[in-house]
Order: sequence, then structure tokens, then C-alpha cells
Amino acid sequence: MRPTLIVNLVAAALLGALLWVAMPAVIGRPLRLWEVFVLAAVALALLELWRWHRQRREREQTESLRDSALW
Repeated sequence: MRPTLIVNLVAAALLGALLWVAMPAVIGRPLRLWEVFVLAAVALALLELWRWHRQRREREQTESLRDSALW
């Protein structure tokens, strides 16, 4: 399955929920709501960056194949 914006949004939301549940055991206090949103936003940004990089690499491979087919 190729990552899309919707998949990345869902993954970031799930990660935020997981952090909200798991952090009291890790740091000894529950995360504040703004901390969860910040962590989810960072996760979303990283997932989007990874998706952009993957799409660019696939596009370069396709162009390389097309260029080699022309020769």
C-alpha cells in the first residue's frame, strides 16, 4: 500500500493516541493535550517528508527507465 495523505493523518493520530496512553508510564505524568498535538504534527511532517522523498525517487526511476528505453 502506498502512503497517502489520509494514511499519514491516520498514522499520526494513532501515534498521538498511543503516546497519550503510554507516556504516564514513561515520564510519570500524562501528556498535556498540546504536547500530544505537537508530537502528532511532528510525526505527520516526518511521514509527509518520507512520502515526498519516496515519490520523488519513484519518479526519477520511471524517468530513468523511459530515457533508457528511448535509446
